[in-house]
Amino acid sequence: MKKITKIIPNIFTLLNLFFGCISIIFLQSKLFEYSAIFTTFSLIFDFLDGFISRSMKIENKFGKELDSLADMVSFGLVPSIIVFLLFQNMNGNQKIIPFIEWSSFLITIFSAWRLAKFNITYYMDKKNYGLTTPVNTIFFTSLSIIMKKYIPSNNINIIIKEMIFSPIIMFFIIFFSCYFLITKIPMISFNFYGISWKKNKKRYLFLLMSLLLLLTLHMVAIPCIIILYMITSIYFHRFNRKKLH
Repeated sequence: MKKITKIIPNIFTLLNLFFGCISIIFLQSKLFEYSAIFTTFSLIFDFLDGFISRSMKIENKFGKELDSLADMVSFGLVPSIIVFLLFQNMNGNQKIIPFIEWSSFLITIFSAWRLAKFNITYYMDKKNYGLTTPVNTIFFTSLSIIMKKYIPSNNINIIIKEMIFSPIIMFFIIFFSCYFLITKIPMISFNFYGISWKKNKKRYLFLLMSLLLLLTLHMVAIPCIIILYMITSIYFHRFNRKKLH
């Protein structure tokens, strides 16, 4: 029975990998919405894999390596392919800088760096540093849906959409994505300490701002919330450092 229990997280990891592969197949046909659906399944099984391992206190070196290999496909390769296709959809504008679309695979490279670093880090040192590969994938998946399917409902949304989907802006988004994948800046943790405002101030503020973005920007809010998450984390990191000094 123990042997069967131990392989349950690995089965979820393999399902994460399986759905990541299907997501890539749909991306080859530029079916971003279907790709997003299967990426969502990958995210769910990635969460279940970790949740069950922690709940059942399963320590499995094989599972740890398998998880990183699955994540490399679902959350390392998938976002790079998305960005590569977004460059191709820019009506020839990407030709201003030759081969700029190939810069999209920097995301895969830095995702591999992050995952390898995570695997050799002692458990107690694994704080919430930088942007995780699943969150990074959510960011680029949402961009692909906005680019392909989303029709802006107001002038603000139109401006945001036009700004994001220019080759230079996209290149800088790739640069910052890669930086945040390997940075040592601690990100906000969403482990609430009761319901106290004082103990959870930054979490409540972030959730409130996220809700306002969702109500005003709708689909466009998803990448904006992730950017807000990074900015808020940097602010509180700098604020905490000043308090210590």
